[in-house]
Amino acid sequence: MIPEPDSHDQTSGKLRGGPGAGGPGRPVLAEWQLRRIREAIVSTDTPWTLEAMAALVGMSPDRFCKRFRAATGCPPHRWLMLQRIERAKQLLGDGNLTLTDIAYACGYASSAHFSTSFGRATGTTPSEYRRLHVRA
Repeated sequence: MIPEPDSHDQTSGKLRGGPGAGGPGRPVLAEWQLRRIREAIVSTDTPWTLEAMAALVGMSPDRFCKRFRAATGCPPHRWLMLQRIERAKQLLGDGNLTLTDIAYACGYASSAHFSTSFGRATGTTPSEYRRLHVRA
């Protein structure tokens, strides 16, 4: 399961968006908008752009970006990168998939780029993560 968009936000364990979210009177994305974006991203391997995500919920890219950040605590691009890493963690559990297969399945152009991004996000390489978290 892919986590909520803010699961990596160090400041809060809950999804922002209730009364007062993002500051008094500051609008945020509605829960249905976040859910629609999450489901669309999970259902396709197509690379998502800010413009495409904004169009999905009927907003301009600028307004979407501001409201998304207020709702999740991070900008859309960072959130997307974190979702890709979470997907990679899931796929690393399948010992039949190569790291290159996983890199492409998560939208990376190469296994080298995947390894670098994964290492920055988790502090370990994909191979080491697999060794530590996959039961033999």
